[in-house]
Formats: sequence, structure tokens, C-alpha cells
Amino acid sequence: MRPTGIPPWHLWGNQLTIDMTSTGTAFDLVSSQLAKVSYGRPETWSFLFWVQVLSNNNPSVGGVLQARFNLVVGTGRTAITLPDFVIFLYSPLLPIGGQNPRYTMSATDTESNLVTDFPAEDIQLNVNSIITGGAPVGTHIVLNVGAAFAPKSHIRPEWYEGKFRGGEDEGK
Repeated sequence: MRPTGIPPWHLWGNQLTIDMTSTGTAFDLVSSQLAKVSYGRPETWSFLFWVQVLSNNNPSVGGVLQARFNLVVGTGRTAITLPDFVIFLYSPLLPIGGQNPRYTMSATDTESNLVTDFPAEDIQLNVNSIITGGAPVGTHIVLNVGAAFAPKSHIRPEWYEGKFRGGEDEGK
């Protein structure tokens, strides 16, 4: 149940700052819930995902950083998990910070088809941030990951009754 008084679209996007330090294991993983949409009726959704390395103290040109976006979409009584729906890769992991954001509004499915939207009434998105490939122990990375979802056509039935529970009539 969403909090009272918050327009529903305020919950359709989010960004997180992820702080990671390499421990020298095969890979270091931080998994974070990034977004959750419970729309209540089927809709076709567009999306925008992004990642930006804010700082990186990597003392060498070693290691790989991955941001792997895992999407769960549900409609009616079914849901499917789409692992690695989008993957951002920094390889090699250079010892710099503040890199320009990488972003996408499309993905490629398992048959190499371009995906720019999908059907769902419930959406969950998590991101696995992974340091691999021999990054030196103590490599400290801070990154920003984000996602935004929007329906392709936003017409709600209650609008025809003059009910605007999200405050849409107050826009400029």
C-alpha cells in the first residue's frame, strides 16, 4: 500500500549510491532493490536505466565493474524474472572517478531483438554491482545507479469522472 498523499508516479523512479570495496575474492557483490511499481492494472512501460562511477581509487588498470539490472515483471497471476536485463560494464576498471553516466532506454532480449517497452502491472528491479577480474584488494568504488519507469499511454479510468487523486490538475 502506498503512503497517502504521494502521487503514484513519485514511486516509479529511484537512484541509489552504492559504496563498494574489493576484498580480493573472486568477485565482490552488492545487491540492491532499486525500484518497485505496483500499478494495479496492466500497462505498457518504457524505461531508463543509468549508472555513473562517482569515485574509484583503483591503483592500477585492473579489474572489471559490472552493474547488472535484473527485472521482474508481473501481470495478473503470473510473473517472470529477467536476469541481466541490462548490463553496464566498465572494463578495464580505470583509476578515475566522475565518469560520464552510461544510460539506456532499450535492452536486447535472448533472441537479439531490441526491447524498448514491456507489459506489466507489477515491476521490481534490483541491481547487482560486481567487482571482478583481479581488482586489487582495497579498490574502493562509489557509483550511482538509477532507474525510471513510465507508462507508454497514461490514461486512467477515474479521469473520466473528474477524479485526479495524484494532483495532475495542479501541474503547470
